[in-house]
Formats: sequence, C-alpha cells, structure tokens
Amino acid sequence: MTSEIVVVNFYALRDAEGFDRALRALVPRVRLQGHAGLRSYRFFGSGPKERRLVAVYEGPEAWVGHHDLIMAWQEMVALRAAARLARTDLYGPISPAMQAWIDQMGLGAKLRHQGEAIAGFRRS
Repeated sequence: MTSEIVVVNFYALRDAEGFDRALRALVPRVRLQGHAGLRSYRFFGSGPKERRLVAVYEGPEAWVGHHDLIMAWQEMVALRAAARLARTDLYGPISPAMQAWIDQMGLGAKLRHQGEAIAGFRRS
C-alpha cells in the first residue's frame, strides 16, 4: 500500500486577476524552495469564478511539511486574499499530524476523504 497523498483543492475566486498574480509568484517559489516530498503542484481553471489545485505528496509528512512551510509566504497570503478554499478532496492516508493540522486550520467542514464526506462536511 502506498502512503502517497493526492489533493484537489477547489477555490472560489474573489479576484481572478489577483489569484493568477499570486500563482505566478507562488508556483515558481514552491518549485525552488518547497518541500522535497511534494511531487506535483498544478493549478487548473481559467474562468472568472474558480480554480483548482492538484497536488501529489510523497506521504503525510510531506503534506504537513509543505503546509507548514508555505502558509506564511506572502504569495500564499495573497492567494488566500483572492480566493476562498471551497472544498478539498484528499486521497491517501491521514496521519495524526495531518489530522491535527486539519483541525487547527478548521478544514474539516471542507474536506472529503477518499471521495467521501467526513463528519461535519457540508458544501459551501
């Protein structure tokens, strides 16, 4: 069994141009300075209302390490100002460290695991 984690984040845009500007800065920085366990990090969508991120992580430690690293970056702050995270679909194991991070950030209501809603999930 693999410990690989695949995540699809769905973003509802407040400011499409601001979001795309943030991505143009964030993606290259992630490639150069990001967590070594991040295997793929790609954004999709070109409409005025939504974007999606598909990210693949080596495992739970890489997922936690990636988020610990980038959340304070100004590029990520700009991305969050330009959009709201509407939903996250996560495929792969959830470690206790991941669960703690999910709980700390209040993501439980936006998270589907293995394609299934978890307790407290509601569509926004």
